[in-house]
Amino acid sequence: MITYPIKDTDRFTVYDTTTSAPLNDGRGRPMTNNKWGSADLDQMVPNLADNIKWLINTKQDRPDHDEWTEKVDKAIVYDVANEEARTEFTVVALTQEEIDATTPAHYETTGGVKMGVEDRDQNAFANLLTLLNESGAPDTDMIAIKDIYGASHGMTLADFRTTVVAYGLYCYAQFQS
Repeated sequence: MITYPIKDTDRFTVYDTTTSAPLNDGRGRPMTNNKWGSADLDQMVPNLADNIKWLINTKQDRPDHDEWTEKVDKAIVYDVANEEARTEFTVVALTQEEIDATTPAHYETTGGVKMGVEDRDQNAFANLLTLLNESGAPDTDMIAIKDIYGASHGMTLADFRTTVVAYGLYCYAQFQS
């Protein structure tokens, strides 16, 4: 709902109830994100046609979501009764096809951890293995590795060594093909 006096930061959509859409300006562009259309900040713009409404622009907070499995759809709701042009966001699950299209190239361990296979990923895992081997840490020590999504996964050093060998063979096979 529009509250008076109008603030300098308020922005508005000029809406046409006949077309159920924002009114177009003289250049054919929708009249959205406009400053108040009158010098009088204490009342509705005077002398408007009955079908023309000024709606204050409002926006919901963008919801948190998992970018790997969800997307955020945006819609503008023109609520004439409440004098509001409201931007709303909805979290929508990605289809398996969309997920597959955005999943980086990877090697999946027997435990389901997806390890990146880009050069930088291979170097990081090789360097980590070298450091762990040089440290003399026991095979029962726990370490954490990050998957392609940035999530951390814990495993014993013995499991990591086994995993890195299989990972290395996979990466080598990809390089050879």
